[in-house]
Order: sequence, then structure tokens, then C-alpha cells
Amino acid sequence: MSRHIILPAVFALAALTFCQTAGAQSKSINEDIEWSHTWITSTGKTDLPHVLVIGDSHVEAYYPSVAKALEGKAYPCKFTTSKSMGDPVLLEQLEQVLKHYRFDVISFNNGLHGREYTAEQYAAYIPKVYKLLRKYGHPRIQWVNTTAERNKDDLQQVDDFNANVVKRNRYVKDFTTKEHIPMIDNYALSEAHPEFYREDGVHFKPDGVAAESKSVTEGILSLLKVALGEAP
Repeated sequence: MSRHIILPAVFALAALTFCQTAGAQSKSINEDIEWSHTWITSTGKTDLPHVLVIGDSHVEAYYPSVAKALEGKAYPCKFTTSKSMGDPVLLEQLEQVLKHYRFDVISFNNGLHGREYTAEQYAAYIPKVYKLLRKYGHPRIQWVNTTAERNKDDLQQVDDFNANVVKRNRYVKDFTTKEHIPMIDNYALSEAHPEFYREDGVHFKPDGVAAESKSVTEGILSLLKVALGEAP
């Protein structure tokens, strides 16, 4: 008789624990300032491919250079946000852009925000984001890993959060390798050039922005050739 009482109680407790854990994992953790910026160009034109560059303030900085480099080759668009992988709101934001516009190539860069999310919470969203990016129109995709974060008091050294960045990038590399997704290694670029950094240890000076833009643009142009059937 007691077993019939105890077992359902155990299952109920396990189910409750699972629900609480799932709820905790899906909770959005806001930053002090939240922002996003959607910029979609040439929405009615079909003579050139459409490219979407997704990211954060680094993308805000290098997007103008990418857009200039794509002139006459594609219509450049962007979506930037303070939301991090690990935050369910990011998926909501992305879907609102992706379901309304068609893109041939997407460049995705996310990782310096969401400091309260563990690397594991961040990693859990990598396949979710990839699935969403491919959901509408099956575009060609490249993934850009996250730049190093440096100590603002000594730019030759990384700060404490950089350990999380390294873990996040490792998960990105594992996933992109498995799925055969081109990855742009801007972490290695940033690690080798502390002189690229502004005083905050996060954002880049013009030379750093130009270097990031170059690597991202080269990747996009390679994917455009594939999308247009020009690659060997």
C-alpha cells in the first residue's frame, strides 16, 4: 500500500523539479540597458542577393564597412541586439526579422552580452539559433566567434569574463565543425592585437574594426559565390 503512495509522490516531485529547472533555463535576464537595431535595405528588389549581418555592438561598428564592400554585389542588412544566446527573447527577436524578409546569406555573431548566463546555458541555444536561421528560405550561414575581452586597466591582459568567452567559443567551434558551418575566427584576431582595443577593453579602434570587417566580408563573399552557383 505504501509503495502505491510513495512512487506517485516521487514522480510528482521529479516532474516539479524538471519544470522548475526548465523554467530557470528559459528565464530572460535583462541588462541595465536593453537595445536592438533592425536595418533592412532594398526590401522590394530581387536583382541581387540579400545579406543579413547579426550581432552586437561589434557588428554595429563593422557593418558600414561590410555594407560598402558589398555594394553592387548584394543588399546588406543588419540586426543587432544586446540579447545573448541563453535568453529566449533573442529567439523571439530573430524570428520577427527572419519570417518577414528573405536572406540568401546570414553572418551570425553573438557572445559578449549575457554575462549572467553560463557557457552551458549559452551553448544550449547554439542549435536553436541555427535551426531558426535556416527555417526561412534556407540561407547560407557563417558563424563569427566572439572577440576576447581585455582588462581595461591593462589591455595586455584579458579580464575575468574572458574565460566564459573562451568556453562559449569552444562550444561554437564544436558545433560549427560538426555541422560544417564556416566559422570566422575573430577571437584569434583580437587575441593577437591588444592594440586594437579601446580603453573599455571590449570595443575596437578603427584599425580593429577594419580587420574584423575584412574577415567577415571575405566570408560573406565566399558564401555569396556558393549561393549564386559560382563556387567550384
